Amino acid sequence: MKKETFFTLPDGRTANLFKMRLPDGFGADITDFGGCVVSLFTPDASGKLTDVALGWKDPSYYMVNHTNFGALIGRIANRISNGRFELDGEVYQLYLNDNRRCSLHGSFGFGHRLWQVENATDTELTLTLFSPHGDAGFPGNLAVRAAYRLGADHTLEIEISAESDRPTVADFTNHTYFNLDGENSGSTADHVIAIAADAYTETDQYLQPTGKILPVDNSRFDLRKGKKFSTIFAEYDGGFDDNFIIGDADHCYRENVAVVTAGHSGIKLAVHTSRPGVQLYMGNFLDDHGKSPYPRNSGFCLETQCWPDAVNHPDFPSVRIEPGKPHHSITRYKFSV
Repeated sequence: MKKETFFTLPDGRTANLFKMRLPDGFGADITDFGGCVVSLFTPDASGKLTDVALGWKDPSYYMVNHTNFGALIGRIANRISNGRFELDGEVYQLYLNDNRRCSLHGSFGFGHRLWQVENATDTELTLTLFSPHGDAGFPGNLAVRAAYRLGADHTLEIEISAESDRPTVADFTNHTYFNLDGENSGSTADHVIAIAADAYTETDQYLQPTGKILPVDNSRFDLRKGKKFSTIFAEYDGGFDDNFIIGDADHCYRENVAVVTAGHSGIKLAVHTSRPGVQLYMGNFLDDHGKSPYPRNSGFCLETQCWPDAVNHPDFPSVRIEPGKPHHSITRYKFSV
């Protein structure tokens, strides 16, 4: 494990960068600030190592990171309608940080915190974070652990667990933006994606979940047989920012829930997860200069998660956790050619 100073926070604390590698060069650069995946290197069809993760060139930009490049998301991934939910008869109002209508990614989220390093080796980085009762409006003292692991089969595994001292809600994801032709290659138009989802969660014009579950049949949401990104962009301006339902229960491990292949590099990404949903975001709000210029649709995210706004829909898989009943999730991003 190679460790480097990444940047210094205004309060004098140091954020570090940890470089995990397999002997053949496959690996990831991850910072303890926000648990952000800064770079991810995997071989293309010719054997050349390619960085497929978008990120900031200036490390200090991770303190703001308005795009959430590579970040660990919590306490709640995705959107909570009106930033409001009820738990055991008590109403909790969160900060409205998205269109002044909903709470997005936990408002003041975990991707903007300095985590503690529990373990660091060539193939594993384990980070911990303590979130006190009332943090960003959420109840309960919450202890979170996130482990990143490299697999010999060119897999990046992310395992997240969380325990609370009182009933609360929690749902986590990782927000890495991928471009399988390389983070510096511009448009993802030549990529092809297949998602093993028969349904999706409907949203309104502000991307707030309506609570309705709709079938993908005979709609642009049907990605079961695979579809080219350029076709998706032509069908709907900007592409998807939607949750695809891959199961109706949490803690059920499924392989190949989403598979993406790049036409130029030949790199293939397969997502395996215990989560019941995956958010496909195709970078339609991107317009930044990070490690390279990142125009619109130059990266995509596959955010494994529970269904958005589950805190307000009792018929959705639950994100409630209680003392003695911790949250646990695992997601594997497997790369091949």
